Amino acid sequence: MNQTVTEHKKWMSNNLHKIRDRGFSTLDPPPAIGELSHQISTTNDDFPAPVTTPVPTSVGFATVSGSIMKTIMLNTSEMIFIYIIPALLHLGGFVIGIYIYRFADNEHLQCLIEKVFILCNVPRRLVVTLWVYFILGALWLAGSTAYVYLLTLKHSYVIASFPRWNSWDELDPTERDYVRIFLCVSLFFHDLVQVVIIISYSLMCYLLRCYLVGLKEKLLLHTIEPLNWMREICEFRKLLHHLNAKISLPVACLALLNLSYMFSSVVHLFQDMNSCPIRVFSYTVANVLLWLVISLMSFFQAASLTASCRQTQTCGHLISIRPFVHRNTSSEDLNTVLLYASSLNMSAKLFRMPINAHYLCFVVFVSILALLTFGMCLSLAIGGDVP
Repeated sequence: MNQTVTEHKKWMSNNLHKIRDRGFSTLDPPPAIGELSHQISTTNDDFPAPVTTPVPTSVGFATVSGSIMKTIMLNTSEMIFIYIIPALLHLGGFVIGIYIYRFADNEHLQCLIEKVFILCNVPRRLVVTLWVYFILGALWLAGSTAYVYLLTLKHSYVIASFPRWNSWDELDPTERDYVRIFLCVSLFFHDLVQVVIIISYSLMCYLLRCYLVGLKEKLLLHTIEPLNWMREICEFRKLLHHLNAKISLPVACLALLNLSYMFSSVVHLFQDMNSCPIRVFSYTVANVLLWLVISLMSFFQAASLTASCRQTQTCGHLISIRPFVHRNTSSEDLNTVLLYASSLNMSAKLFRMPINAHYLCFVVFVSILALLTFGMCLSLAIGGDVP
């Protein structure tokens, strides 16, 4: 009897590895027995004979099969949601960005830059602001690379603690250095793609804001005729449509990816708070803040552009209350500008949705409130005992 049980344990142990590695098709046939028996016997003569309680083999096999299926589903979901979907989102944003910036019609950006520099009263300030965007992107990239460097080169146990990474201790020191360098370089280019796409979107939003503000100032100062102003607004709407229909597509993919990274990092941060060193915990907090900045940057730029578009609707009312500036303009033209400006409905869009500053601030407020509440109730959130 003990030999039979030992054979079944050995069979299940061998097939667990086969199912995990190659699937159910490689299962060996089980030992040829019908039932496993568990005998409960005593040696006292006052008690009856030994009682035999048959336990079907299918019960134990069903339990093991359920555990195997649970492990397979866990590994499959981990592979899909941690590796495949984020990689596809990043690849999709990269491919769409390459197509838009390299192969699609890109004269809109050149035309926008020319118009903005012509309308701008202080071109030097405009150039400085553009350089500030580039410097901020470079600083974000440097911070992300420094985080990866500190975790991989200074704290090797972080790589050794990766799931499915059981052969880290078996590698030579040279091979470990190669793995660290390859990881740092690949993540550097991974973040570089995001910085280029998101900073380009932010720059275009800023140029559109400057273009719209310049047109508004010229109309109020009467340095442009109302008819020409309406023509320029039509050109602006074409550029805005190009931003919403094409430029925002890779930004939306990367924003979704970055937000998922940020929220998942927060969850893992609270779970590993007691197990990781304080220095690594501080690095992780800084990294979460970096992902938060790069995630919300495109939304705030779009919200700022939407606010500028809303202010353009008041241009008709502003010139109507300035009779001395537009005293040579006929009332018919003033009424035309008033009706045209009031009917404008322009906004920056991400995920095909208008981005409004009020709703964005409300979402950020709710997110921060939920994060603070979760941090205050940390012992309940991770299943700890409340003293």
